[in-house]
Amino acid sequence: MDESFQFPEPSSATTLAQYSTVCTCGRSFAQLNAYANHQRTCKKRKKYLSNALSKAKELWTMRKRPRREVGRNELLGSTAPTTPAEGREPPQLEHSFVASEFTDDALSLAERRPRRLNRHLPARYRDVLPQPPPPPMVESAPSPAADPPLALSENTLLSWSLSFFRTLPNLFGLSRQYYGACLPTHDPEAVTTLEHLTLTHSESDQESRNPSIPAPAMRGDCSKGTDAFYPYPNKSSFLLGDWFWNGGLHKSQKSFRELLQIISDTEFRQEDVRATCWNLINDQLGSEASEEDAEGWLPLEGAGWKKTAINIKIPIHRRADNPGVHDYISADLHHQSLLSVIREKLANEKHDDLFHYQPYELSWNRGKSGRPIRVHGELYTSEAFIQAHRELQESPPEPGCDRERVVLALMFWSDSTHLASFGNSKLWPCYMFFGNESKYRRCRPSCRLCSHVAYFNHLPDSFKDFAAGHFGGKGPSADFMAHCHRELFHVQWRVLLDGEFVEACKHGIVICCCDGVERRFYPQIFTYSADYPEKALIATIRTLGSCPCPRCLIPKSRVQNMGMRLDMKQRQTLLRIDDDIRQSKVSTSRSFIYDSGHGIRSKYVESLLKEHSLVPTSNAFSERLGSLGFNLFVMLVVDLLHEFELGVWKALFTHLIRILGAAAKGDRLVHELDRRYRLISTFSRDTIRKFTSNTSEMKKMAAHDFEDILQCAIPAFDGLLPEPHNRSILALLYTCASWHALAKLRMHTDDTLNLLDAATVLLGKQLRHFEKYTCAAFDTHELKREADHRQRQQLRSLAGNGEAAVPTVPTPKTARRRKTFNLKTYKLHTLGDYSACIRNFGTTDSYSTEPGELEHRTSKARYCRTDRKDYVKQIARIERREARILSIRANLKQSPQGTAVMEEEVATSPEAHFHVGKSQNSPQNIPLFLQRHARDPAIKGFVLKLQHFLLAKIKEVLIREGSLLHTDGTTTAAISGAAPVLCSIWEGCVFINADCMYKHNLMRVNYTTYDVRRAQDVIHPSTSHCNIVLLDQASEGSTAGENHPYLYARVLGIYHVNATYIGPGMVDYRSHRIDFLWVRWYRHLGKHSQASRQASLSLDHVCFPPIGEQDSFGFVDPDDVLRCCHVIPHFAQGLQHLDGRGISLCAQDQLDWKSYYINRFVDRDSFMQYQWGLGVGHTYAHGTGGQEDENAVIVEDFEDFEDGDLDVSSCGQGCVPPDSDSESGGEASDSDSDLGSTSDDSDSSEADSDSDQYSILDYEN
Repeated sequence: MDESFQFPEPSSATTLAQYSTVCTCGRSFAQLNAYANHQRTCKKRKKYLSNALSKAKELWTMRKRPRREVGRNELLGSTAPTTPAEGREPPQLEHSFVASEFTDDALSLAERRPRRLNRHLPARYRDVLPQPPPPPMVESAPSPAADPPLALSENTLLSWSLSFFRTLPNLFGLSRQYYGACLPTHDPEAVTTLEHLTLTHSESDQESRNPSIPAPAMRGDCSKGTDAFYPYPNKSSFLLGDWFWNGGLHKSQKSFRELLQIISDTEFRQEDVRATCWNLINDQLGSEASEEDAEGWLPLEGAGWKKTAINIKIPIHRRADNPGVHDYISADLHHQSLLSVIREKLANEKHDDLFHYQPYELSWNRGKSGRPIRVHGELYTSEAFIQAHRELQESPPEPGCDRERVVLALMFWSDSTHLASFGNSKLWPCYMFFGNESKYRRCRPSCRLCSHVAYFNHLPDSFKDFAAGHFGGKGPSADFMAHCHRELFHVQWRVLLDGEFVEACKHGIVICCCDGVERRFYPQIFTYSADYPEKALIATIRTLGSCPCPRCLIPKSRVQNMGMRLDMKQRQTLLRIDDDIRQSKVSTSRSFIYDSGHGIRSKYVESLLKEHSLVPTSNAFSERLGSLGFNLFVMLVVDLLHEFELGVWKALFTHLIRILGAAAKGDRLVHELDRRYRLISTFSRDTIRKFTSNTSEMKKMAAHDFEDILQCAIPAFDGLLPEPHNRSILALLYTCASWHALAKLRMHTDDTLNLLDAATVLLGKQLRHFEKYTCAAFDTHELKREADHRQRQQLRSLAGNGEAAVPTVPTPKTARRRKTFNLKTYKLHTLGDYSACIRNFGTTDSYSTEPGELEHRTSKARYCRTDRKDYVKQIARIERREARILSIRANLKQSPQGTAVMEEEVATSPEAHFHVGKSQNSPQNIPLFLQRHARDPAIKGFVLKLQHFLLAKIKEVLIREGSLLHTDGTTTAAISGAAPVLCSIWEGCVFINADCMYKHNLMRVNYTTYDVRRAQDVIHPSTSHCNIVLLDQASEGSTAGENHPYLYARVLGIYHVNATYIGPGMVDYRSHRIDFLWVRWYRHLGKHSQASRQASLSLDHVCFPPIGEQDSFGFVDPDDVLRCCHVIPHFAQGLQHLDGRGISLCAQDQLDWKSYYINRFVDRDSFMQYQWGLGVGHTYAHGTGGQEDENAVIVEDFEDFEDGDLDVSSCGQGCVPPDSDSESGGEASDSDSDLGSTSDDSDSSEADSDSDQYSILDYEN
């Protein structure tokens, strides 16, 4: 770049035409493209540039020599170095110079380079990579916080031998505490790598795309030959069989490439495949446990499926034609032995490395906080697991056994599913997971950690014929059918909980693990995840009876009091317990039914069971495990998917649509709501999906769809209803979204659980206020789909009674029934149990029903490979084939399909904070770019801002590399969004090679999440995924909370330049690649102090400043980007340009809205960004202090409110942690007390006029 493209002095009025038409050699050009081609070959220009660089270096040497002499004299005179004053922080970069007895010319460049002391990394380099805590060590003294042993009197010597083992805190402040007789003999955290902590791709995906995986090699002695592939005769046959059974049902391009690599391999032989008996091999791989020796086959390793005949006792009351107890033989139960599944799991070397044999307590030391904070996440760090481990370690060991004793945490899922879109084919699988494994791997179907242990049977349709034959032709009642269904279910569970399993729970089972150490394992059932009808089936209670909850005895008439003080107390005092009283009632009622011949709902039975909603069914869990102290009601954990997303929120959303229909004629508001949802942009890969259909119709929506609707509900509903209902509904939506985000966190601390408690209390109050006031103001009726559904049900009932059915006609609005909002539901009652369940078993994602729903895909895919006849048996055989092939593959120590297939998707290293492509295929000549957009206001000051940014960035890079010599002046810091200043001649300048900046389409940003995982966002300027969030360095370190902690920007372009620094301290002329983002800044609206944000209960409100302002556009270092953010228009205020004509082509402002919302609820990590200082992985927010003990006060404040007086301004603090220097919100002004309102006052927090222009941004005023 020649002198004509240097940046002008402040007083100059240089224009684009003045420096772009005349070259240094004297030639003039009328077109910029001709001038750009000429300057690449102009010798005089290159010579002039070389002379300029030489003069600059000579000038710098002259300035540096006196300073070097002064330093040498001070060292020879033994001058003591000066130290900074006490209490004053030293400068960010401090250099010391070491004198030498040689001349400067005798030293090498590296030896003459000064040392840099007291180096402080700026905020953008605090992207700390996830890491596990260090290994444990023996404590020098007993832990003061440790509880005393539980059974000192029973085994004093054993109790004295047990002690605590702690680890040092890692960079995030996380530390572990173990309890046992010795250090853990197996530490999965020691082998945990960054790939295990990365959420972008699954473990199996990483293995398959890793090109460095070696060729398949057999384990052990190669003399085994083809026996290593048994029952496959050779390697070629095994690879094809593995590709077919484990390569997926629907073949893709990737699967096709895998097949090509198999058949094109040099070791693949066609003659080996021709003679392979595929049907015989498939039968042997899928053989059941009883069939392995029948045909003379060699037994295969691993569990096998069994068939057990199921016989249930059917009670026919004494008034029937054929009274008595009759046997009914149901279909065979296909199941596996639980102990065989356990042995197969512990023999799997691939899973053994990350299998936790000992639980530990996870603590967090936040910043300068003195007290450790308990962290809740995995099941093996939960209170229930630690308590079970302590009881086992403090109990007497088995006689003559000194092996290590380990608790095996069993987690069960079961749910019936349809296998096809049409037809009646259905399956009722029972899945089992091990809580000793990480939930992040358990929730990935590709990790194959789910064990199918049984496929339960339903009562067949022919059972009604059997019952009708004994009732004299009369059909059985619904109560009778429900009783027989419960009996069938628990008879099947008695088969699974056999005597061998019960003996193992009591005395343990000795298994030699993969590390060669024999351990004694004690299986225990911790959780059972199911929807409500199946929970009632497991707990043997009546569905929606007088006491509908399977965990407590709170009556149905009081379930709407969720969150009240008495309700929270009764959840503990009225817990269901499997005691002798309950068992005696059930036994007596069964005697009335089976011995005396009374009916299922006779008065004798009802007098015993109706009060607590019990049923006359003997519970299999109580019968088998009750003697071991097992309480079956504790294992029935909460279910966020069915209870809130498809329960409370779906019901609330449905009634909000009814209110919109009642508020205006012709469903105008409902259509407006659908339009707004369609305009909401997507986010991330599949976090927020496109709302394509009418949201109000709720057609074919899953739980994920209702979750997306909730996360985007505030902008969609804002302004649709008149005040004060608009504020009330927006406040309720905000509280619902906050509660949902807190309940779904993957990592909780005691502080965030206090927030969840407060949000639960607030949610209950707002729902009751919504029902009492808002719902009463509107005359709501059924939706059209609800009325049509009711009419179809009536027609079915008429057809069942033999009456003629009338064709369904569209339901007029006048025929729709009146509909009110109902709070007396079991699903609302369960919301009060989430905090206690998380404290006991870990976070909800560990035992949600979602992993079970995802595993249904596997069963449905296996069903497609059957002939649809006796498909349950065939599905069981396919499961065995896949499992045994995986076992053969693991024994061979090879990657899937023995190949390494590269994905077309660009793979990025999780260590790097960002990734921009290396290509230079899209060059943008800067002079031509400026000429092309000469009239565009977006490029106003483009050159000056770019020079300021590049100069600060390249100096930073050179200092980090040690390639910049000492200078007097301080290095100019690149502050995001700050107004640029012109550089003096002593600060140097930057030359851009070939005057070109290179454009890129994508940038990938890796970041550490709040739960210490590595995740990735993709920035695409030409799509809606172009909004980013940055940390406001101007407010960093301030605990007063006067400034908003984040900046927001829209990315207009992703570029890089090859730049050379010319100026003081330069060492050479090497060019450096500098990546940067050209952005358009958002401006905060309303008050953005933390106290006002607490009281507002609203999303961040931003807008674009006028395009003509100097600070509307700027440049951002990709290292400063925290991650992407979700921006939703404020639909109520409308578009900025009603005619659709924008001002700037670069800014693409023709579709701008007047203001926007920042959606903090878009995902868990975004939500935790606004809980300042509470995210464990958000290290940039640690150390602010002052937020530790105020959450408990918040919960007490909520409990003091009366049910009728809902002060929304004071309730707003429950979902946002309070600031360290602010009150609980009592000082909020009247304008801030409106829950759903947002303020457009942008002048409420003016900056001090005497502040430094580099630390206070103009658009924050």
